[in-house]
Amino acid sequence: MSVSKPKPATDLSVDVDRLANIRVDCYVRSTAPAAVTETITDIADRLRQLCENGVVADVQVLNWPPASRSFDDPVDKHRPTRDELVTEFERWADQHDHSLEPAFHRREVAVSSFEVGANDSIERVRVPLVALAFYEAEDSSAAEPRSLRGVVPYTERSQTGNERTHTVHEWLSAVETSADDGRERTTRHGRPTGREEVK
Repeated sequence: MSVSKPKPATDLSVDVDRLANIRVDCYVRSTAPAAVTETITDIADRLRQLCENGVVADVQVLNWPPASRSFDDPVDKHRPTRDELVTEFERWADQHDHSLEPAFHRREVAVSSFEVGANDSIERVRVPLVALAFYEAEDSSAAEPRSLRGVVPYTERSQTGNERTHTVHEWLSAVETSADDGRERTTRHGRPTGREEVK
């Protein structure tokens, strides 16, 4: 009988208990079309509700940072650029045999003929309207910096070549359902029933 090596757990929606020490950074485009603004607001409200209910440790709703660093802004030096964030997200995806495409996309763009080095091209990163990054919540006693635990949306690759993209909406729905089920079990029995008792 062969035993396959388990892949690292990446689906943070499976076990709500694992989320209790997770901070969710919700990145949104600052120039979202008006038709999408309501959806983004709904996502932010749902995330805040999860935080208020104690499902996640903290939630931050942030605009995607600029692609490159501004040299005249001293505060800007302490924040990651969009490229740095996406590189961190890609590293996580690679470690778990996932892809960030099609939600995230890198492409070469020709430099304007009016600029120096007009024959060159630069790489641009297209980011989704909304993305979630999961970090271990800040711990002042921790010696190591916060650790990225996941990104949504992402595309899961299978050994058969099939791909499945996990979306922000799917993640939220799964976590909300799991949290509601947990509360229902607690209410029905007066205590959590998701874990076996040690006898």
